Amino acid sequence: MSTKIKEENIVQNEQEQIQDIDLSVTQKKKFRIDGDNNRILELNTSDAGIVVRMNELYPKMKSLGDKLAVKISEQSTITDEEELGKIAEVILELDNSIRGLLDELFDSNVSEVCIPEGTTVDPFNGQFRFETIIDRLGKLYSDNFTSEFTKMKRNVSKHTAKYTKSRKR
Repeated sequence: MSTKIKEENIVQNEQEQIQDIDLSVTQKKKFRIDGDNNRILELNTSDAGIVVRMNELYPKMKSLGDKLAVKISEQSTITDEEELGKIAEVILELDNSIRGLLDELFDSNVSEVCIPEGTTVDPFNGQFRFETIIDRLGKLYSDNFTSEFTKMKRNVSKHTAKYTKSRKR
């Protein structure tokens, strides 16, 4: 037998011993933002860790937003370039911080995809932009958890029904 044939047999035997496992169900889901095909966000809406991260990170984001609101109310009348510069500096600092926290919260590039222009602290309908994003994306997680736990409850009932029926006799 030639060396080439031996090598092919070894490679073939190694491949035959490999078994594939399909875990595609656990992959992140893709969401298009505002109908724009260039703004696709990938999220794992089954990530239970978001609850832990939300508990830790949302108060930080809210505090940063409140810091801006205080700064703006202190400077209610901007009279010179220096005051304008101070507010601009605060906005940039807060925007960068909140972008990082948003991305960490959702374990994805949320700030890049959801805020291609403007800042995280832009006000809309009495909320900062980051709050609107958290509300909308958070609902995806909430809806998914509700659906999944309903399925889990159904599965448990299906498996336990045969045992609970026999006990009722």
